[in-house]
Amino acid sequence: MTWTDADIVKVTKEGRDEGLVYLYKTHRDEFRQWAVRRYQVDSDLVLDAFQDAIMALRLNMTQGKVEGIKSSLKTYLFAIGKNQLFNRLKKGKKEFSAEELSLLENTIRIKSDTEELSDRQEEIRNMVKHMEEPCRTILKMFYYLGYSMDVIAVRMEYKSEDVAKTLKSRCIKKIRAKIKAA
Repeated sequence: MTWTDADIVKVTKEGRDEGLVYLYKTHRDEFRQWAVRRYQVDSDLVLDAFQDAIMALRLNMTQGKVEGIKSSLKTYLFAIGKNQLFNRLKKGKKEFSAEELSLLENTIRIKSDTEELSDRQEEIRNMVKHMEEPCRTILKMFYYLGYSMDVIAVRMEYKSEDVAKTLKSRCIKKIRAKIKAA
């Protein structure tokens, strides 16, 4: 059977889960690949968030909350999944774990061992090391760990990606001011 969004909503409202099973099997791997690549998080965490998203979608369907949505069920499901993932990340960690700090130190050490840093680069690296929070953490997450700004916003518990971008910009201005003063 080829499932349409209307078919899935209809059978779910009737108390049957075949449509949700179809959605789950059809979009699970795509969601996992997308989320792992975009947010650089563990695959198991992503799959747990996706499973929770399926359950939330089911509840929304049975309560009539999907009536009149303008997006496809897939898009709606991915939005719920993204929110579930962000909620899990918020609950997870606010600080770097010991493993992340170790990785960061090794990365910095490897970069220092394999390439000669100019005096200016060394000076900037030391400035970042000695910055006050949240600048130190934001800059390490962005430049050393390669996190996107939306991941940083979630991990630092900011309201939005724009808040994280603004803070990062202020931190960069602080470094520029220190460089000019030096």
